Amino acid sequence: MQRADAALLQALQADSALSIAQLAEAVGLSASACHRRVKALEEQGVIAGYGARLEPRAIGLAVEVFVEISLTSQSREAMDRFERAVADFDDILECHLMSGAADYLLRVAAADLDQYDAIHRDCLARLPGVSSMRSSFSLRRIKRFAGYPLPR
Repeated sequence: MQRADAALLQALQADSALSIAQLAEAVGLSASACHRRVKALEEQGVIAGYGARLEPRAIGLAVEVFVEISLTSQSREAMDRFERAVADFDDILECHLMSGAADYLLRVAAADLDQYDAIHRDCLARLPGVSSMRSSFSLRRIKRFAGYPLPR
């Protein structure tokens, strides 16, 4: 990766609302060169999209839960069925296939314990092929994801 591309990506991860002119100034490129590089990074799939980072508590989501899921079978069909079902539930923010004791790790956010109970009953308990589920509640976020590290 070229240094200029890494600088662009770092700046965009910090603030994706920057105009091309602001972005170009921040990384020391002309606006046209900056625009070409950003478009190339988008076309290559390096930039997958743009969005706003929301503060969960400000939108009423005070509880963050990590849920370890083990399946009854690790067959391709069972895993595919589980993964398709996860995609249907907006309450599941993230799902990772894991190594180790659990097969999957889910991240869920809720307003309070009552809402998490409803998500547990109406969403998590309906996922196919689950043999066990273990929920861990985040007490406090220490560091928030702010972007991937890039070569300097």
